[in-house]
Amino acid sequence: MRRHSKGVEATSRNPDAMWNMDPQAIETATRTYRAWLDQASRMRDETLRFAQERFTKELDAAVRLAACADTTEMFAVQAAFANNMAADYVAESQKMVELIGEMAMGILPNPEPDRAHR
Repeated sequence: MRRHSKGVEATSRNPDAMWNMDPQAIETATRTYRAWLDQASRMRDETLRFAQERFTKELDAAVRLAACADTTEMFAVQAAFANNMAADYVAESQKMVELIGEMAMGILPNPEPDRAHR
């Protein structure tokens, strides 16, 4: 039977290397992480808002369906519901793509004006 070692090894061969990092690299990492967390929170909030709005609309459609007097009215309610739902999902998809774009812009380093591109 194979035995596993219970010893703990350092994750870095040179623990002092972390403390000797370039301050600009630390600032870049901090800015990137902060931007990512901010955008992730915005995406979470938007997802929850959309889910709550859709749930409310689905309950409303169920109430309207229950109040229908004939099949023609029921089909009209269902068609309107399907059209509105499709429009909502397309609009929400566009919002999410915009949020992802904003996340990318917040994470990417800002171009330095004094550098010449070659």
